[in-house]
Amino acid sequence: MMNIQWIETFLTAAHLQNFHQTAERLYRSQPTVTVHIRQLENLLGVPLFQKSGRAVTLTPYGRKYVKHAEQILASFEEGLVDMERERQGYYRQLRIAVSPQIASSYLPYWVKMYTRAYPDTEVIVSVYESVNIGEAVESGKVDLGLSRQAYSSLHITSESVQKERLRFVLPHDGGDEETSLPVTVEEALERHVLITDNHPGYWDTVIWAIKQRVPAFRQMRVSQVHVTKRFIEEGLGCSVLPLSSVRRELAEGRMMEAELGELELPFVCTYIVHGQKTEEATEFLTIMKERT
Repeated sequence: MMNIQWIETFLTAAHLQNFHQTAERLYRSQPTVTVHIRQLENLLGVPLFQKSGRAVTLTPYGRKYVKHAEQILASFEEGLVDMERERQGYYRQLRIAVSPQIASSYLPYWVKMYTRAYPDTEVIVSVYESVNIGEAVESGKVDLGLSRQAYSSLHITSESVQKERLRFVLPHDGGDEETSLPVTVEEALERHVLITDNHPGYWDTVIWAIKQRVPAFRQMRVSQVHVTKRFIEEGLGCSVLPLSSVRRELAEGRMMEAELGELELPFVCTYIVHGQKTEEATEFLTIMKERT
């Protein structure tokens, strides 16, 4: 009778090529490791390892059996996951790839509404950069994507479901509504470096528009919105961000908006990226559109 611990020991030893290290990795004694390997070899009727001092190497039989052992272990672990889902009352699954900014703003509300309507569905959220979300959908790793960047291919579609105006934000001056003086974009860029590149879609347009008003300014490239916000709060710069990502900071007085004057900032869109939609994905999109 096969024992799953034998498979686990075999695969670990095949990777480390050392029974002593295998024992340490699995928190087992070295004699136990040796017994597991011998029992598996006896069951299969072939030698899996050959020794050379402390080191061990796979025999041709061992190299060929690695693939089968990986399949056995993967199937066993998948069964454990499925049984745990059943125990928790989940009978369906929805896998979503989402950009960091959407994940920290709109997604919690949409997931809350969805799980209330469909409590038997497990929602698995994976955070990707927008540029990688389309590939995650196309490869089948997820059922749908929520991105700040459109993606299209033969089998994948992007659909714009939401747009919002960008805001020019800078560190708060510490005053209240009565004592804080308005700050123009020009004044903000005289005092602060402009933090850019935290969004995949709009920065070329924004920089071109700003340069029509302020031909020369200092720039700092930061790839993540949450890092950009932290830098602004620490007084390290100003930036252009979607309202949804800075609404709380503005309300709590940790940031303030610059007066745009004649500067026109573009809109930023939320895109649904999907292929052939599953039942769960269709349900989620229906709820999402109703509440957008």
